[in-house]
Amino acid sequence: MGPHMPLTIRKYLERGPSTSKEIQAATGLSQSAVARQLRNLSNHIIKLQNGRSPRYAATCNAFGGDDKLPLSIVDAHGNTVLAAHVRPLVHGGFFVEAATGMPPLLLGVNKDGLYNDLPYFLFDLCPQGFLGRQIAEEMASQSEDFPADPRNWNTNHIGRYLVSNGDDLSGNFKFGEQALLRVRRKPAIISDEDYPALADSVMRGVIPGSSAGGERPKFTAFSENCSSHVIVKFSPQGDNDIARRWRDILITEYHATEAIHSEDFPAAETRLIEIDDRLFLESQRFDRSGEYGRMSMVSLLAIDAEFTGLGSGWPQVLDALLKQKLVSWQHVFDVECLWCFGRLINNTDMHLGNLSLAIEGNVFRLLPLYDMCSMGFAPNSGGEVSPYSFLPSVPKGLNVTEENFEYIKIMARDFWERVTNDERISDEFRGFLERGNPIDLM
Repeated sequence: MGPHMPLTIRKYLERGPSTSKEIQAATGLSQSAVARQLRNLSNHIIKLQNGRSPRYAATCNAFGGDDKLPLSIVDAHGNTVLAAHVRPLVHGGFFVEAATGMPPLLLGVNKDGLYNDLPYFLFDLCPQGFLGRQIAEEMASQSEDFPADPRNWNTNHIGRYLVSNGDDLSGNFKFGEQALLRVRRKPAIISDEDYPALADSVMRGVIPGSSAGGERPKFTAFSENCSSHVIVKFSPQGDNDIARRWRDILITEYHATEAIHSEDFPAAETRLIEIDDRLFLESQRFDRSGEYGRMSMVSLLAIDAEFTGLGSGWPQVLDALLKQKLVSWQHVFDVECLWCFGRLINNTDMHLGNLSLAIEGNVFRLLPLYDMCSMGFAPNSGGEVSPYSFLPSVPKGLNVTEENFEYIKIMARDFWERVTNDERISDEFRGFLERGNPIDLM
């Protein structure tokens, strides 16, 4: 808040956005006096044009910065362009103040740029999953104010983290003044032979690369093999029940993407590497382009929270977005097919955080699928490994036609055949699959 803001107007605007007439009535100032003071305070006031009478709200400093935090977008070539300023408001919430060329979807469901909390596309960048917990523990070791579990972070924690680490976030946003000032550094190129040491570092609590969501151990790198940024998951070391089971699941993720690709659905490019008693699953990142370029990526979880509020499955949220003309019917069709495919391969982990869309102007575009695997076979939270068992059933409550479902079954049958023919699966998994293709047993 500016030091010269009159206390009467400041105190009144702390309650929330107000019109000039409301300010006049509350402060006893004339229309011309209110207009003059608002004009003098324009750097610390935002104007909300909605209807005939604009409303005014006061800004405040936040996250160790000022009241005008830059939000930039990095394009596919690595160029950074200012998209908007995020203005923290003294009464609570934030206002997204558009710059030239800002995608309209950043203004939110009401299209006015006004948010009660962090805008959905920033809230989505909070550390999460396995690497997120490591980041939170590191932040907690540096500041007692930060909880060691990112799920306990509040808006101030998230904002401070984003501002101090805003140059290497998921997707293509940069947030805060510091992110604009950092020198662009060439990524360290990593070979397959480096993966075991990186995995060991991760298990010791070191954080190689930037944050990526998901509960399984992983790291990010720039791969020499494919000359691109990658996310690498890995199995536990050794040959015990848990290590064998996670190896099997990584193998199912690889073959799921291969089966999806064979039918021309969008999925991440993956590769399996077996080295030093671990199995690594390398996925090329679709939010990165070349060494420096980036691409838009926002989770369906964040998009649902802002635009539909359903909190349900992929197909239901995509259908609701279609009704708002925010996605195409082709995306709805693709997601329904992929959801059914997941059900037929025992994927019990198709939550809204496991699907992402890109912002393209005033619509969303479906991004390649990731984390599609037979998660229903995973060890339970206590580490116990149950015998292999799965009998698929027909998913209910969807718009998929009988003809399309038969097509999806072909894709699922292809998946199970690929897994069965993979020499790397465990004897237990092979024994289960030799009793019959799960699709044929429906």
